[in-house]
Amino acid sequence: MIYNNVLDLIGNTPLLKIDGVYVKQEFLNPSGSIKDRIAKYIIEKAEKTNKLKKGYTIVEATTGNTGIAFSMLAAIKGYNMLVVMPHGLSEEREEIIKSYGAKIHFVKEGCVTCAVDIAKKLGKEKDCYMPNQFSNPLNIEENEKILGQEILKQVKNIDAFVAGVGTGGTLIGVGKALKKKYPKVKLFAVEPDECPIISESGMGPLRGVPKSSICKKHKIEGIGDGFIPKIIKDNKKIIDHVIRIKSEDAINETKRISREHGLLVGISSGANLLASRSLKTKYKNIVTVFPDTGSRYLSEHYFKTNI
Repeated sequence: MIYNNVLDLIGNTPLLKIDGVYVKQEFLNPSGSIKDRIAKYIIEKAEKTNKLKKGYTIVEATTGNTGIAFSMLAAIKGYNMLVVMPHGLSEEREEIIKSYGAKIHFVKEGCVTCAVDIAKKLGKEKDCYMPNQFSNPLNIEENEKILGQEILKQVKNIDAFVAGVGTGGTLIGVGKALKKKYPKVKLFAVEPDECPIISESGMGPLRGVPKSSICKKHKIEGIGDGFIPKIIKDNKKIIDHVIRIKSEDAINETKRISREHGLLVGISSGANLLASRSLKTKYKNIVTVFPDTGSRYLSEHYFKTNI
């Protein structure tokens, strides 16, 4: 099949059974992550509603993948792109963003909320548009209407869906799609053991906002940003359980995936598969995702170490 545009390559990713778990290979999207999906969806919706016009600058807060995805979309569609991200992330992510012609505004290391606050402020300036991935309902909508439907076509009789929580869009959006067809399916949120901000806030009802001291530095990049996203707060009732994964265990699982299965994926993929494998004695048909490629983490010291 011949395609005329890179955007046509987003989505319809293969699903591979690994260690008895059904895994959607989202790192095979054009920019290397699952975030291509929401970038395309949100931008096209913004264009249709005239929130995004020719000559505008897209401004988004990110720890990497979303910034890369929107930078790719901006390059294809001819928009300016400003990525707001914390210092201290891998060199690859910075260079990939710049290679698409985007500019970067750095905030202090580890402070995703700082990046969000700055992006909101800059996004209000003339001829700017902020997608606001952490609270945009279109994030959920894409995952429910597109990614969720792809999974339903690929796997029957799903018992459990497992996903790390960054924005929460994948877990909630796909979860809603699955629960409509399989009401008894269980949704498992994955978060770093070092930053158990969802589980320590009182899941079931997510009582209150946990103290920031609960969240310590961890190495599962892309999830566990130190706050509970609005998407999770607004949809907490459909989450059944939270699984905590230690950074070291996620890293070792990621290395095992590359060395035993030949898939170079990111650390959150290791966390997702490890969490999923822990459920195999109780659930038969478990689905998860490999959100991004490992190629954007190779310079990081923990990815270089031997098992």
